[in-house]
Amino acid sequence: MEIWHHPAGIDIRNFAIVTCAPNKMMAAIRDRMPVILHRKDYERWMSDEPDPSDLMKPFDAEAMTMWPVTRRVSNFRNAGPDIINRVDLRAT
Repeated sequence: MEIWHHPAGIDIRNFAIVTCAPNKMMAAIRDRMPVILHRKDYERWMSDEPDPSDLMKPFDAEAMTMWPVTRRVSNFRNAGPDIINRVDLRAT
């Protein structure tokens, strides 16, 4: 995260989501995925190292779980933890 100091005296927090090619699980629904770091790599990622690009790779699909969620998750206005609850696709 970075804070940009607007000349009008407003601080604006901003960030970027770094993506990479999808793993086998994510490829079923998207052509990319967020870079997910292993805990052991946190310190290196946040260091002054000039090129941690070898960490920007698909996360192990076997270490992930996926379930269907409501389409409401696609709109940032739909905040709240309930938007990631599992939904029954047979009911829609």
